[in-house]
Amino acid sequence: MKRLLVALMVVLSIFSVAVSADTSSNYVVDRVYVDSMDIADYTVDIERGESQNLDIYITGTGETTDVNVRAWIGGYEYDSVIVASDMFKVEDGVSYKKTLTLEFPADLEADQEYTLYVEIYDDLDSVTYSGTIMVSKVRHSLEIQDVLVDSNVDAGDYTTATVRLENLGDKKEEDIKVTVSIPELGVEESTFLDELTNNEIDNEDEESSGDVSLTFQIPADAESGDYEVQVSVSYNKGYDSLEEATSISVASANAAETEDSSVTVVVEETEEEESEGTDFSTALRLGFGILAVLIVILALILIVRR
Repeated sequence: MKRLLVALMVVLSIFSVAVSADTSSNYVVDRVYVDSMDIADYTVDIERGESQNLDIYITGTGETTDVNVRAWIGGYEYDSVIVASDMFKVEDGVSYKKTLTLEFPADLEADQEYTLYVEIYDDLDSVTYSGTIMVSKVRHSLEIQDVLVDSNVDAGDYTTATVRLENLGDKKEEDIKVTVSIPELGVEESTFLDELTNNEIDNEDEESSGDVSLTFQIPADAESGDYEVQVSVSYNKGYDSLEEATSISVASANAAETEDSSVTVVVEETEEEESEGTDFSTALRLGFGILAVLIVILALILIVRR
């Protein structure tokens, strides 16, 4: 009967263990709060694309130990979603609060649950505390994926900027205004992208990403130099916006003319030098020919007199 009771107590103790797994006698993780809610007690909703503070409470239970704290989630295809603290000391009987800021990527797969892990560790041991979070989409969220523009252009020429957008939000966006400008040159052009769906479906016309192209002229009197190209996007009936910047290198018309004329002068000088060299060579050969004829005539005269 005693053995049965002991076995039952062991089983019950296993099921009553909190989400923290203690493997160190020197420290424990007491609580981890996200938005004032303990991840051990609640499934916390988090919008992707935001930075979330994690308040971590730790208590020292043994020898003074140098430790670090880190937090992470798995399941993101393109990178690691992780943050870690600097090293700090934990002393017996002292409680500590550490706040880490974990950034959730804007393109993290949404509408699903993830396990959030928080670990305190030293060079030998570690303690892990975990809980569940739900990652959801922001209601309205567009992202500028790329801006393509000619890196070099001459003053007076036309060039084109292509802006690619993606809808990462929970709502379909319509009448998206895209503006490209070069403030230093007084250039500004705008156009509209009709719509970007929030939920792309195969074999249908609606797309969650798309691009627009804007053609504009660089002023003919623009000076040579690098200029900032600003891209602004307005959506959700003008309540939301985002910006991106790139650069363009302009060559002035005066610089182009100077370069052309210098090339022409060099070519003309080269042709003139070649012509003068040819005339001198011809004259030299002619002089030697006349001198040879005179020598022959003089020799004949001397022979006749003898």
